Amino acid sequence: MDILKELEENQTILLLMPGTEYNEISISVAKQLSGKTVGYITLNKTFPAIMENFEKKGIDTKNFVFVDAITKTIKEAEDTDRCYFVSSPGALTELAIKISKLLKHDFEYMIFDSLTNLLVYQKKAPVGKFISNTVARVKATKSKAIVYAIKVREQEALIQESSMFVDRVIDMGKAYTPV
Repeated sequence: MDILKELEENQTILLLMPGTEYNEISISVAKQLSGKTVGYITLNKTFPAIMENFEKKGIDTKNFVFVDAITKTIKEAEDTDRCYFVSSPGALTELAIKISKLLKHDFEYMIFDSLTNLLVYQKKAPVGKFISNTVARVKATKSKAIVYAIKVREQEALIQESSMFVDRVIDMGKAYTPV
């Protein structure tokens, strides 16, 4: 899938993917955005782990800035010019503040990785409100956003609700072929 082409026509995309293809798809998207200015919000991997993985795959991340909501659940970390740290993926207010800081960078693209991770830490209602507000804040900028979601039956209600906030929903399903 050509994510850049999809983002030419849509400012916000909800990208549904099978868990078994999550790593391949997220690498493919990052490769397509390589060299662009990207704000990357991670709720499931640490900033160092993502950087190591991207470097192995030859992804140019010099223009990426991260919000990492995992590292502080493991160890102490201080914000840097490349990464803002949040205490936990469940700290929605703190996460929203860091995303606001990220949006001030005027990135071409934003990646929210991933919507479905939030339900591990919070109930559906606050997560739905959080996603609605986050998408609205992105739409008030010139940035284009991709929201990842793992397609699982237990989270269908949140995925359905979130699909109302974005411009396009793309279900990667079994038809995925790497770019």
